[in-house]
Amino acid sequence: MMSPMPAIVVRAAVPQDFDAIIDLVAGMFQDLGTTVFPDAWRHHLQQALASRLWSDVAAFVAVDRADMPIAVAVGIIDQRLPSPRRSQGQIGYIEWLATTARSRRQGAARAATTALLQWFDEHEIDVVDVHSSPSAQPIYSSLGFNDPTARPMRRKRKDVSGAG
Repeated sequence: MMSPMPAIVVRAAVPQDFDAIIDLVAGMFQDLGTTVFPDAWRHHLQQALASRLWSDVAAFVAVDRADMPIAVAVGIIDQRLPSPRRSQGQIGYIEWLATTARSRRQGAARAATTALLQWFDEHEIDVVDVHSSPSAQPIYSSLGFNDPTARPMRRKRKDVSGAG
């Protein structure tokens, strides 16, 4: 007889989680084909998390029994100009959703994303965007995301390399 799967525990990220979060995010980028990680990237990300977490950035981690992050959902509130669709000019964006390879398909990513969406709701963010990999699309679709009517486009300076 199989033992029941333990309940997934999700909590707000704390500074002690930053290294694990950065490792999860690096793994996500590797899975997406990123091969070059600038030397300063980890330092800059650590500084950004330290200065912005719980102001305009939120991060929720699903943790294992030892309280180590196995999945993370990171989002940002972006302040844009007010419009008839967003009178306060704010929009949410899911920056990253990353899970350890061994924790995939167990609900950890969904649980962390659900907590992040609740944070957006508590901050009265009416629209949340995400650019999803094909593997994450079922999670987002099940949480109410759909194809927007506008198609995102991107321009990069000619001397900038990379996909992001």
